[in-house]
Formats: sequence, structure tokens, C-alpha cells
Amino acid sequence: MRKIITFLVLTLLSINSFAAGEKRFSLVTVDFPPYYASNLPDNGWVAEVVKTALETQGYQVEMKFVPWTKAIRYTKQGYYDALLGAYYTEERAESYYFSAPISQARTGLFRKKDANISFKELTDLKTYRIGVVKDYATSKAFDAADYLNKVVVTSSDVGVKMLYSGSLDLMTDTEAAVKYMMEQVLDKETPGLSDQVEFIKPVLAMNKMYVAISKKAVDADLKLIDFNQGLRTIYLDGTFRKIKTKHKKLLKALQKKSGKGGDDSGDE
Repeated sequence: MRKIITFLVLTLLSINSFAAGEKRFSLVTVDFPPYYASNLPDNGWVAEVVKTALETQGYQVEMKFVPWTKAIRYTKQGYYDALLGAYYTEERAESYYFSAPISQARTGLFRKKDANISFKELTDLKTYRIGVVKDYATSKAFDAADYLNKVVVTSSDVGVKMLYSGSLDLMTDTEAAVKYMMEQVLDKETPGLSDQVEFIKPVLAMNKMYVAISKKAVDADLKLIDFNQGLRTIYLDGTFRKIKTKHKKLLKALQKKSGKGGDDSGDE
């Protein structure tokens, strides 16, 4: 019954999005600070850039934050127009049109600092238990490496906690996002956790972030063109940089308040 109700609600949302002739653009994603999240000012710098770009093209923008697996399901089925902040994969390209890139981020492996783990090639990691968040993309080579012992976890925080407790040897994720989560969330639960977990090199990928528009969205091709035009507009008139600068200052203030001196805005 719950699934039926959810289906009906999402269908009504999709139908109503073009009611009264209004231009609407609906996005769904997971909390992924410092890039974007429901509890960040203006939902974070990437979210504000996307919203502003679309508004230059006359769209009213809706943004919803849910677990990533739901975000993918909702967009693939056409209930929402696009994923916010998706990394490109060939598999995803079968279901989505990818916009011009908005940002990029380092993705790779985390370990406990006292663990004697290093690698040069992925094949060096065969003996380790490696946490991966369900439906996340890491790199083409890593995602295809079926010889690795990958342990699927439901979320980044669950994976980091398992790494800290010793249930995992390594954890794959985005560097800036995990550092933010450890310092702003997990340290409150387990003081000092962020001092015990570190990102290691080599980096597995420099992943670009996109708006991934569902091929089942109404006027998907037009929405792609409009978003790219809006992104170009705010980039050329300086709005893009102003948004980033504003959020960088907000992040610095938050880090200072928490006693962390980092200066990672989440963008590379």
C-alpha cells in the first residue's frame, strides 16, 4: 500500500510540474555537503549555481533530498526531471542526458591512519575489505574490478563508522564530502574520529559533477539546452564565482566554529 501511495504522489508531482503552462524543473539528490545538502545555506554552492542557472531561463526550480538509491529510481522513472551532482558513467548515460560540468572532485580511498595499507595498482587491494556506497560511482576501473572484495554499505557515514571500528579496511568515497561529514557530524558522535581516518593516494578519479536529466523527463532535450545556456550565462556574468565565494566564506566560518582549520570548499 505504501508503494502505491508513493507512486501516486510522485505521478501527481510530475503531472503538476507543467500545469498552468509554467516552466518547472525538478531535481532530486542526496545530502552531499559541502557541495549540496538540505541543511546548508541555499542548499550549498552547487545547488545554488544550478537553481540560479535555471532561473535565468525562466524555470521555477524544485529540489528534493532523499537517499541516493531513491533519487536514481525516481529520475529513471520520470517522477523528477534530473539528478543533481551526478558523476558520469556509461551505464547512467543510457538513462540520462548529462549537462555541461559544474564542478569536479577527488574520489578515492580512506583508511585508518594506523593501518599499514598502501597501493600502486588496484590489484594490490585484493586482500582488503573495501566499503562502497550502494549505487555510487568511483572510477571506471574500480567499478569494473570484480576481483576486489567490495562491501556494499547504505551510506557514507555507515561506511566510515565501519572503517573506524575495523569492520572495513578501506572505504571509497569523495574526499571533500567525507572530510566534511567526519568533522561536522561524526566527530560529535565519536570525538576525534576525523583525526584517525585519512584519504590516501593515488587518487582513483577526478570526477566531474553534472546535472543528469532523465530521458523520461518531459522535454528532456530542451531542459538540457536551457540548463547549459543558463550555466553559461551565470559563468560569463560573474554570478557563478560570486556564489562560490559566498559559500567558501560560509564554510570557513563553519570550520572555524567546529575547531577545524580546513579550507576545502569541495571544489577542485
